[in-house]
Amino acid sequence: MALNISDQQLEVVRERIGEANQRAHFVIFQSIEKASGKVLRLITDIDSFRTIQEQHQGDAQMAIIQDIVPITDTLARWAVAENMAAQQQDNAEVLADLEKYTNAVLKENHQAENTGEDDD
Repeated sequence: MALNISDQQLEVVRERIGEANQRAHFVIFQSIEKASGKVLRLITDIDSFRTIQEQHQGDAQMAIIQDIVPITDTLARWAVAENMAAQQQDNAEVLADLEKYTNAVLKENHQAENTGEDDD
């Protein structure tokens, strides 16, 4: 596990994502690849969702499945993992943490977790 964060650091992250949430709230969305039918659920802010949706409209169908995601410790850990993954895209341990915390946010919000397999 690459993610190592203290309670104090977690509180700072929660405050920052709370501020970001005021500008563009967090959503959970589902993407279904048109060619393969592969399903993936992800977390992002509403503005980024709209951009992603526009960029991939030809190859994936995307829909918001939860319009507001509460700011929790789990979401804060996901945000740290997301940031680390953006900086270290080739680090398998960091990517595994991102997958773990993405699934933790999905579970916390009563959404189906990503399995790595095609969901039906």
